[in-house]
Amino acid sequence: MNAPDLNTQQHAETGKHTGKAMRRMEDTRFLTGRGRYVGDITLPRQLYAHFVRSPHAHARILKVNTEAALAVSGVKGVYCANDLQGTRDVPPNWVLPGSQVKGRPALAREIVRHVGECVAVVLAESPEAAADAGVLVDVAYDPLPTVFSASDALQEGAHKVHGDLPDNLATTFKTGNGGYDEALEKADREIAFNLRNQRLVPFPIEGRAVNADFDPATERLTFYTAHQIPHMLRRMLAGALGFPEHKLRVISPDVGGGFGPKMHFYPEELTLARLSCLLKRPVKWTERRSENVAATTHGRDHEMEVRVAVQKDGKVLGLKLDSKANVGAYLSSMGTGVPTINVALFALGVYAIPHSDVTITCAYTNTTPVDAYRGAGRPEAAYMIERVMDRVALELGLDPAETRKRNFVQPDQMPYAQPTGTTLDTGEYAMTLDLALKNAGYEGLRKEQEEAREKGRYLGIGFSNYTETCGMGNGFILQFVGFDRGGYESAVVRVHPDGRATVLSGSHSHGQGHVTTFAQIAADELGIAPEQIEVLQGDTDMIPFGIGTFNSRSVPVGGSAVKVAAGRVAAKMRRIAAHLLQCEPDNVLVEDGIFKAAEGNGTVTIERVAHAAWTGHDIPYELGIGLEETEFFHPQSMSSPYGAHIALVEVDPETGEVELKRYIAVDDCGVIINPLLARGQVHGGLAQGIGQALYEDAGFDAQGRPALEPSIPRFDMLPRFETDHTVTPTPTNPLGAKGLGEAGAIGAPPAIVNAAIDALWGLGVRALDMPLTPERVLTSIRNAANKETEA
Repeated sequence: MNAPDLNTQQHAETGKHTGKAMRRMEDTRFLTGRGRYVGDITLPRQLYAHFVRSPHAHARILKVNTEAALAVSGVKGVYCANDLQGTRDVPPNWVLPGSQVKGRPALAREIVRHVGECVAVVLAESPEAAADAGVLVDVAYDPLPTVFSASDALQEGAHKVHGDLPDNLATTFKTGNGGYDEALEKADREIAFNLRNQRLVPFPIEGRAVNADFDPATERLTFYTAHQIPHMLRRMLAGALGFPEHKLRVISPDVGGGFGPKMHFYPEELTLARLSCLLKRPVKWTERRSENVAATTHGRDHEMEVRVAVQKDGKVLGLKLDSKANVGAYLSSMGTGVPTINVALFALGVYAIPHSDVTITCAYTNTTPVDAYRGAGRPEAAYMIERVMDRVALELGLDPAETRKRNFVQPDQMPYAQPTGTTLDTGEYAMTLDLALKNAGYEGLRKEQEEAREKGRYLGIGFSNYTETCGMGNGFILQFVGFDRGGYESAVVRVHPDGRATVLSGSHSHGQGHVTTFAQIAADELGIAPEQIEVLQGDTDMIPFGIGTFNSRSVPVGGSAVKVAAGRVAAKMRRIAAHLLQCEPDNVLVEDGIFKAAEGNGTVTIERVAHAAWTGHDIPYELGIGLEETEFFHPQSMSSPYGAHIALVEVDPETGEVELKRYIAVDDCGVIINPLLARGQVHGGLAQGIGQALYEDAGFDAQGRPALEPSIPRFDMLPRFETDHTVTPTPTNPLGAKGLGEAGAIGAPPAIVNAAIDALWGLGVRALDMPLTPERVLTSIRNAANKETEA
């Protein structure tokens, strides 16, 4: 059937420019080939780097022979760990108290612990010479025993990844209010099953890229990098180098996708910065795709055992979760925080479940380190609780939508403190689900499903009602959970003498459309057109200290900083205009750059107001000089976006093929600044979530080598998305906006897997693990048939 176009994008009318669908102002530059990426930056006396990486998952380094490599024309040098004496390990900066911490060495010392770990680096006058010489670096290894999964690593007697630790345990985190056994006594039955959230390669279009340039004349280091959090990288890099932070400039120009991995601090960055300082020449490296797969952080990788105590009407009384998380060979930047805090706190989703007992154990293994990837823990939690809700409904013979409604947190309970530790600020979950049901034509879909079953076709309908929190929150809370970052964001708003404006933001765009969105926010405050506002990001010498872009925080926190700063500038302009118009500031109106008195015919242009502000002419002395304000917006709490997603699939029991026929998404991200860009964010997230559900798996072979070409969906493998929005403003920021960038990646996997299980439930299939490959689906069907035969 042809899916209707339901991209209605309901939103609150918030201003002349905000709340309106405006095309991205930055796209002309990109579409005409004028983007500026790190790969486009070549400096005088440029050197190029090639990293020599371990082919072994665990081995002792016996000898590194560099003689042949050094003989290649144009090679400047080959460097190993011994050449970087005094360089510290790359540390994580989100570490739960009590964790066993192992940071990543700049270059491996004595032992390698995962395939792709850096052993040596070649520097040469050209990238070709560096690569040719890299092949000639001869490293002798003595292979050591390996362990690849968290469950195996936590077994007694398992091979140790780090010989100086007593075991492979990185940390254990427990939360919840307990009482599961009590809940079970009151319940009609218990439902228990296992889940797997597979490992993923984030796979941005642009890989990591670095160009480090130390200037001996000024003793300053300029560090060009494709990064999401320039100021945070500067802080971490300066600390690891022992370099004065005020002499370290990080410039992150255009970035071709981030998805989380580009906010981490990596060994390659530290190595190249150190070598540039030693050689006093710029050193450039652009990641190859094989390096991206093996050495850039992966995502997810949880093994879950879940038990729920339920009544026969579908009400869930208690949940018990035991999850084992694979953090890889070392702790990456967000270390033990993402697989614990970000999963455990959202284990109950949007449901008022009275009792919970959550335990998450993190293990070191001989695999690529795991860190934040779009959603960063929330997809794992949503996958678990949404699989639970569908499983409860199917086991009890109930409608999955009605089962959810019976368990929803109600609007009059908001803000609602979940017993796992998170607080949901606002939400009308039944309203959002009802809109999704309406847009899907749910009753008709169930009839279509019945008719198809009679013809031997297996349609399935799956649900997902996800939630998350966005914005990073209060610094005190972050300190309490061991996260060494702030939760604020910075903005400078400056109106120039000609009436145009510049916005400097500590957030950083890697495809989201900040230039347009922030200009819309500032334009409404200042009374000028977005096209008259320039938005600048990504340069630590230019921008006040900012926290950067992740956790869907750019609009709720970064946008709020822009709004507050612009509002203060606007207030000063009204005072100046009032003086010039001889009226009270409260009586001044501004539109399209023209100030006028509410009563009277006088007007004054923004150019005249700005000229007066910057010259001090014709204004009272006490108003001061200039039109510029700085804001560090520091939210006291986080917002909780949510959504209701419905997937329709057809499963071929003969081939195991799963076809995604329709996908309906209704998201609530609070007040929407730009509906067009909001829809784009949902589309991108859905593509990645569908990829996880159906195609992607960063699995390792028996030697610990990741697949070089993991399957990712193409445009023609996706259906036409049917998107919509409800709006429940958040009180946590002045925009009323929540985050949206991770929504699709969180909501899609459980909806699609639930749909496939719904299709095959009548054949006895009770569980499926992602990705839903034909082989995996066929195996489940055959196993179910064998059990029925044996019975």
